[in-house]
Amino acid sequence: MKSLLNYDSPFFQFLCRVADMVIVNVLFLVCCVPVVTAGASLAAMTRVSQEMALDIGSGVVRTFFRAFRANFKQATAAWLVILLICVSLFCDRLLIGAYLTGGPATVLRALTVVLALGSMAICCYLFPLMVRYENTLKQHTINAVILAVTKLPRTLVMTALGSIPFVLCWFSVVTFLKSLSFWIIIGCGVISCLHSLLMAPVLAQLEGRDKTDEAEEEPEDEE
Repeated sequence: MKSLLNYDSPFFQFLCRVADMVIVNVLFLVCCVPVVTAGASLAAMTRVSQEMALDIGSGVVRTFFRAFRANFKQATAAWLVILLICVSLFCDRLLIGAYLTGGPATVLRALTVVLALGSMAICCYLFPLMVRYENTLKQHTINAVILAVTKLPRTLVMTALGSIPFVLCWFSVVTFLKSLSFWIIIGCGVISCLHSLLMAPVLAQLEGRDKTDEAEEEPEDEE
């Protein structure tokens, strides 16, 4: 029993990670309330999740608000564009349902779904790049598109994870409402951490850390 409660034990470390995810989840949702700050809130949660995935950081709350302030301008601009795209796609769905039927309606509905998933796929890379590297929003977006295409299997997994709450809400509002407590308490934090774990090898490759770490682990030849 004492070994379980030891600070260095895997069980205790797991509890700490769960507590961190709960904290960042609550901070994320609270900071999303004004709506316009949702982008900065997402960037802040992404930064915390990155540090959790790399097992570094100086505290969840401190890291969250530091990243919130540092990325506010760029993340807000990105979020407003994303919000515009979401509203446009939603209006398109309403217009398609109101004026079209049959094959054309099916094709256009499928197109809106593809555009929505494509936008989410880009966002899966955009915010991790934004909080980690200094660059223009345009260049971050270009890099996010390139990564989304070149890392397609990883992109599909990340997009599927990020789509879970929206798919639940779309196909069964009752099921979504039953799981609402999960999303309010920890759900967003869990998905963000899973995204960061999936992104960790990509970031390591971009920064050359995978090769550097391997070189450091190899013993030098003795003369």
